[in-house]
Amino acid sequence: MASVMLIKPLSQYLISCATAMLLASSLAPAAALAAEPCVYQCDSNQIRFVPGQPITIEFVNKTNGLIHLERVLDINLEWLRPNSEFSIQTLVGVDDDMSLVFWDDHNRAVNAVLHRPDAATLQIELLPSGAESDRAVHIANDGRVIVY
Repeated sequence: MASVMLIKPLSQYLISCATAMLLASSLAPAAALAAEPCVYQCDSNQIRFVPGQPITIEFVNKTNGLIHLERVLDINLEWLRPNSEFSIQTLVGVDDDMSLVFWDDHNRAVNAVLHRPDAATLQIELLPSGAESDRAVHIANDGRVIVY
């Protein structure tokens, strides 16, 4: 009689373990997929850096016009000629809320497309836009990247 009583709890335990393993295996691919880094044409919510991480921010001007580039709270103003590149190095979260503002010399609309070619690089490709214009890329102290 005692062995019958042990078999029932043991079988319930094994069923619950099997159910948990099946559930975990069905969730694992979705979690792994969500953790994959975005490399090309990323949404801003797909890119996040670790606070304190050294990163390089690259701007690539693919417009036909001159792009003005300004780091907020910095006195230096960069000019990005058509088909040219500019990059800066920074530490995420150490340089308080890194914000970079850009605009076309003739006030034409510009679209900022984000790429992350490697774990320590944010590439911002500036393209002509027929619609509303992006004006800034902001890297928050917590590592989030936001396009305005």
